[in-house]
Amino acid sequence: MRRPPARPHSFARRCALVAALVAVVGVAVACQSNQEDALVTTTAATTTTSTSTTTTTSTTTTTLPPTTTTEPIITAGGIIKVANASGMDGAAGKLTLELAAVGFDVRDATNSAGPDSDLAVSKIYVREGGEAAARSISRLMGGIDVVPMTTPAWIANPDNIGDTNVLVMLGHDLAGVDLSAMDD
Repeated sequence: MRRPPARPHSFARRCALVAALVAVVGVAVACQSNQEDALVTTTAATTTTSTSTTTTTSTTTTTLPPTTTTEPIITAGGIIKVANASGMDGAAGKLTLELAAVGFDVRDATNSAGPDSDLAVSKIYVREGGEAAARSISRLMGGIDVVPMTTPAWIANPDNIGDTNVLVMLGHDLAGVDLSAMDD
């Protein structure tokens, strides 16, 4: 038995098939993500069919994840001295080494004196020229207070302040804590 030859589809019928296919597919969504960033692209297609023309419209929208900016650590301009106001042996020396490893210009560690000889909470004293470095150290240390430096400085030998323009008073709250763990 022989099959009759297939009739070619008319232009209108082909357009109707394309329109039906687009209606079934509808909207395609593609997502690409890694651990922290997501990029979402949405594509919508619309097809309109009439007996003599076909119009296709395509729209693509891309949504980027919000950007966050982190203020850079500024080490320039700061001459740093750490004073132990916690009583924990070696705490100021340890923090001095950690700040030097980050790139700060540090002086020898010392002990605190006077009203700052025993502090529950660490703080930073700053003189002119050391403001940016003091703010950076504050961020590294979890946002501790930065205040104008007292005269005389409350350290064991105030005449030994020299060219220091950032004086970190290391209190009980952060003594012995690694610098990398202070901003948690």
